[in-house]
Amino acid sequence: MTWVEVRYTPTAADFGEAFAAWHRHTVVGRRARRARFTVAAGATAVAGLLAVVGGAALLPAVALVVFALLVAFEWPRWRVRRIVRAAADKGEFRILLDDYGVVVSTAAGDTELDWPEQRYFLETPRLFLLLGGKEETGVLTTLPKRGVEDVRQLAELIERHATALVLD
Repeated sequence: MTWVEVRYTPTAADFGEAFAAWHRHTVVGRRARRARFTVAAGATAVAGLLAVVGGAALLPAVALVVFALLVAFEWPRWRVRRIVRAAADKGEFRILLDDYGVVVSTAAGDTELDWPEQRYFLETPRLFLLLGGKEETGVLTTLPKRGVEDVRQLAELIERHATALVLD
C-alpha cells in the first residue's frame, strides 16, 4: 500500500495561496468573492445616494465607503490572520495520505477523512489543496509541497483518489 506523509507548520502564505486558489477555482469560492464585491459596491452606491440626497449625511456616507472598501479588499487578509492564529495553537501538522484516506494529526487531535470526503483537488505552484465532498464545498485540506520528500508520489496518490479542478 502506498502512503505519503506531509509535515509542516502552517504559514500565512500557505493559507493565502490556498484561499486565493479556492476563490478562483471553485463554485463556492467564486460566489463568496462576488458577494464580497457586491456588498462593497452596494454600500458605495448607498453612500453616494446619502451624499447626494442629504448634504448633512456626508460623514456617514464617507464612513460607509471606507467600510465597503475594507470589506472588499481587506477581508481575505483578516480571515488568513484569524486562521493562522488558530492553526498556531495546533503546532506542526502531520498528514498521512494512503489509499484509504487522509489523517490530519496536530497537537489538538486527529481527524480522519475518507477519499470521498476529499473528492476534488487543486494544485498551485507551492501546494496541493484537497476539497471536501462536492466542488461547491468550503472544506479544504492544505498540503504544502515543502512538507513532503517526494512531491511526485504525493501528486500520484492524490490523482488516483481525487478529481482535479482545472486552474483557469
